Amino acid sequence: MSTTKKIVYGMLLLFGIFLIYFVYTGLQYAYIASSYAAKTVCSCVFVSGREPDAVLSEDLYAAPFVKTEIDQDNKSVSTNLYGFAAAKAIFRKGLGCTLVNELTETEIRQQTGLQITDKLPESLVKVQMIPPTIDSAALFKAIDLAFQEKDTSHIIRTRAITIFYKGQLLAEKYGKGITENTPLLGWSMTKSVTNAMIGLLVKDGKIDISKPAPIAEWKDDERKQITTDQLLRMSSGLDFEEIYSLPSDATQMLFRKKGAGAYALLSKQRAKPDQEWYYSSGTSNILQEIARRQFGSQADYLAFPHLRLFQKIGMKSAVLEPDASGTYVGSSFMYATGRDWAKFGQLYLQDGIWNGERLLPEGWVKYSATETPLSKGTYAAQFWLNHNDKNFPQDAFMALGFEGQSVTIVPSKELVIVRLGCTPNENDFDRNQFIKSIVATVK
Repeated sequence: MSTTKKIVYGMLLLFGIFLIYFVYTGLQYAYIASSYAAKTVCSCVFVSGREPDAVLSEDLYAAPFVKTEIDQDNKSVSTNLYGFAAAKAIFRKGLGCTLVNELTETEIRQQTGLQITDKLPESLVKVQMIPPTIDSAALFKAIDLAFQEKDTSHIIRTRAITIFYKGQLLAEKYGKGITENTPLLGWSMTKSVTNAMIGLLVKDGKIDISKPAPIAEWKDDERKQITTDQLLRMSSGLDFEEIYSLPSDATQMLFRKKGAGAYALLSKQRAKPDQEWYYSSGTSNILQEIARRQFGSQADYLAFPHLRLFQKIGMKSAVLEPDASGTYVGSSFMYATGRDWAKFGQLYLQDGIWNGERLLPEGWVKYSATETPLSKGTYAAQFWLNHNDKNFPQDAFMALGFEGQSVTIVPSKELVIVRLGCTPNENDFDRNQFIKSIVATVK
């Protein structure tokens, strides 16, 4: 064979490999986009109770070409992209919406349901008058600015602001179509709820975070030394790809697999524990997999956060959504109203105590807000910090989520500040400045 032919055949081979890779990647992206749309629309319509037209026009900016069909009778959403890459999400009362992945819809619907009481205590009330320790004019100006759309090419779309001060509802404001009764997605704020669930299990003596994580699949390899503490702090050294612009471990886990935690615990070891800090939604779902294994039945596990956390502090609206396997997606999928997200923050402001009852273990809140080495002042244990901005309250710690969600806890000011929204480019909403402007209103 001549040299010219070898070159031609080589180029054809490379082109073929590139074409196969391009088609495969394109298909993966299409399925992820379709699944993302199905899950988003299902939860926004059947959990949040929002109007479908508003959801389709506002929330699917990342998957604009996906065709969506909403079945109001069966409470499900089916999607496809140009006739292929079909996906489906189904709603179940108390459990929210779940993607039909690797199991049949019938199998998922046969899982034990969750009965939630409507008789929850309303222990926090709205103040009748702004106390003299608050600059009310500056407060309402800061809140109004958080809703102000200055540039249509950089949409902010704030949907809810809720502020607690000294354990009472100080102020709140909502966007179009949203009320104090609208549960909204917290995205990665759900990680902080996973922190609370692990804390409850620590209190029960079921988990010791300083010991190797109780995962049987790791007992015979190098991962056996990873502790639950290192998972909480995202310093486990596991090789997990946290990318959302392309098919990755994170997108496969959330939108294509039946078990998010089961998928994530397959991750190999990339570095020794505590040698690097790397933000990983996979570790949060591994924590949920650990939590599930502490219970004798799926029903007991699913009821656990409701009985031991949400109902205790009056989070009536809270919906923590499981994957197809019945394990909570503890990295990403929890809905609650602005008031109820603020109650969650208030629990941590009160050192894990509610109405005189210690819910979280003594010292758990301090642990959760203590900086993780190598995180460069940004992370604690499923909570965020902002120690690099010296004008930001240095005792503050935060639950943060995609599209600009935040619950900010400021113990020194007795403040809990919640912002919920749908900001495609998170940098378009200056969260740090917003928090500082609210904190500055406390005299």
